[in-house]
Amino acid sequence: KAFLEGRELSDLLGAMDSRAVGCHTTLTVKNTFICVVETEAASPISGISRRRSKTEGDYLCCLEPESADPVCEADDVQVPTDRLAALGVALQVGEARASSACAEIRDSARSLAFDAAGSHLLQQAMELSGAQFAHDVAMALQGLIPQAVCSQNAHKVVESLVPRLDVEVLAGIVHELIGHSSRLSMHALASSLLCMLLEHLAAETVAVALVDELLSGDLTQVICHKFGHRIALWILRNGLPRHKSRLVEVLSGELQRFARHRFASLVLALAFSQCTANEAHGLANALMGQAGAVASLACHSFGLRVVKALLELPSATEQVRFYLLKSSRRLQKDKFGARLLDELSVSSPLVDDLVGSVGGA
Repeated sequence: KAFLEGRELSDLLGAMDSRAVGCHTTLTVKNTFICVVETEAASPISGISRRRSKTEGDYLCCLEPESADPVCEADDVQVPTDRLAALGVALQVGEARASSACAEIRDSARSLAFDAAGSHLLQQAMELSGAQFAHDVAMALQGLIPQAVCSQNAHKVVESLVPRLDVEVLAGIVHELIGHSSRLSMHALASSLLCMLLEHLAAETVAVALVDELLSGDLTQVICHKFGHRIALWILRNGLPRHKSRLVEVLSGELQRFARHRFASLVLALAFSQCTANEAHGLANALMGQAGAVASLACHSFGLRVVKALLELPSATEQVRFYLLKSSRRLQKDKFGARLLDELSVSSPLVDDLVGSVGGA
């Protein structure tokens, strides 16, 4: 752009023409500016067309593409739709045709599980067949369990298998997941399946090993994760004492942060009732040790659930009530705080009575 400041247009055009060699140039006058528009050579057409961005396979993996675990990658399996339809009809007919269809479905379970229609057929066949059919399907999926629990289609097959398999076969399934527990615990589909498997195996050695592996990783990430926190909740309800203690140790590291976190606050609130009395008392004291912490949490959408959990803790109930009453004026001005005061059915004049019995803070 060149601004016209008394300069002759012809001089400007002449100067520009001497520099423009082999280049088509046009001039456009816009208000008091002259804009030079040069025609650029077109970019060469690439011999390789760019693929449109899309989700690979049928997996809902919560991890970023660059950090995705290889176990969540799918095999693209094409299953003839006409044959699937024929098998579905055979299952509905029953008797000999249904039995023959079940046998064919069982033999093709490894590929059918990852197909939408095939997955549905496998579940139908399991409803009609006995425990042996489920056992055969589980054997067919050996080596593919990490992929299956992440698959939008195959995870439904695994869910149907779990209540139909004996402990030994279930242990084999969990054994395949060892080595991937941390990432699978934060997967939209795999996290719920992990809880289901652990529920059925409980204190079995392989289940304990899976939990041990998970607890040795980055628990902060798991506790704060949309799906990972479900595993932490399961461990608090059903885990071994040492597993619960490990969670309490992690929670103690960033109490104020966890108490205000959407998912971690659920884990912290449950920890008060599921860990030992000493551990619960230690968590409560550490949380209330910061000045104004209880009132602040009571005015927080997620912190409120932690305060309610503290009120259920016998060793902390009276002290928490005192802190709430002491800050009742502040709480009455807050949506969450006012709601809590209404639930407690208290009013600010009671503060003076409590101060003498509990002490100031």
